Amino acid sequence: MAQGVPEPHLIWLKNGKILTPGDNVKLTNNNSTLAVTRITSEDEAIYQCIAENSAGTNQASARLAVSMAKELPEAPQDLSATALSTTSLQVSWAQPPPEVTDGIIGYVLHIRMIGEPDSRELQEAVSKTTFQHEFNNLEPATTYSIYLKAYSPLGASQQSNTVFATTLGGVPSAPSFFTKVLNSTALQVFWELPNKPGKLVGFKLSYRRVPDPDFQGPLMLPSQINTHTISSLEPAAVYEIKLMAYNGNGDSDGNMRLVSLAEEGTSAKTSTGGETVCNCRQESEGSMAGIVVGIHIGMACIIFCVLFLMFGYRRRKGTQDSWSVPQGQAGGPRGSLKEGVTCPAEAIELVPQTCDSHGAAGHGQSPPAQCQVLIEQHPPQQPGTGTG
Repeated sequence: MAQGVPEPHLIWLKNGKILTPGDNVKLTNNNSTLAVTRITSEDEAIYQCIAENSAGTNQASARLAVSMAKELPEAPQDLSATALSTTSLQVSWAQPPPEVTDGIIGYVLHIRMIGEPDSRELQEAVSKTTFQHEFNNLEPATTYSIYLKAYSPLGASQQSNTVFATTLGGVPSAPSFFTKVLNSTALQVFWELPNKPGKLVGFKLSYRRVPDPDFQGPLMLPSQINTHTISSLEPAAVYEIKLMAYNGNGDSDGNMRLVSLAEEGTSAKTSTGGETVCNCRQESEGSMAGIVVGIHIGMACIIFCVLFLMFGYRRRKGTQDSWSVPQGQAGGPRGSLKEGVTCPAEAIELVPQTCDSHGAAGHGQSPPAQCQVLIEQHPPQQPGTGTG
């Protein structure tokens, strides 16, 4: 426990050197708790906790001594594991001599899915007369790590060797990956991790300079890594990249992609079978060009429609204003229209009676008393010169 103002920072040392957490060494509770599990003789040391802030430092230390009792059983030998089905594994180990078996009260098997933390580890106990065990209800096509301990009334033995086994269910699917050119001699490869941990053990990354026939590698990468940078390549050359996933059942299909180091700053994605999906820059440029063309066509259509409506309105108005009656005098129930006078269409009453089809021409001639007026469209003329 360390207190101070400002809040002190905690540092742990092992034999005077900075402590590095590992599989059996954990720092928790904001670095205030050091937990050491599955202790072996390698964990024997002097541990120090140093608290420091701007006001100074303080420290506390303790020594961890590991005493291996002679009465504790030896670690089990020859541990092995094989897959029985998509959900089961069988584990077996060597039977110890009778004098050792007499001091054993049982065995405990530890199993954990690759990629999961130690806190997800499962344990199953078996009797002292059992030298094989079957794990069931496991995930298909998944890799597990397994080790074994023997127990006596005084405690547990050291753990056996750790073995890895993969349930049946086929090899992993081919991973999709991207590439990005960093400069003329380096490129970055990054890919998608599986949805569930343990479906694969890792990845194999290979590359070759085109047209060289042989690939360099493969580089073995763990399952939790999803990117890798390849450097020291030949400037502006073309390389073929191949990526595979693998587990205990074998390797997946390989995805491949050609990358030109001359195309700095470009990236692309490769799908199953190594076919390039697209070039994103070219797609975006083509889409933008299509949008610009569409906008221009739309604007042209709108302008054409507006001009069409404007000219149509003007033509209609001009036609109405040019209507006129024939020169001369016309009599009727509503009165008479004098020579050369024009009027709008709505001021003319059409009488549905028949008469001579020709109106009277100008120069004083009068049409019949009742007749049907025919109005024709014609351009405006000087008074006295038109015909009826």
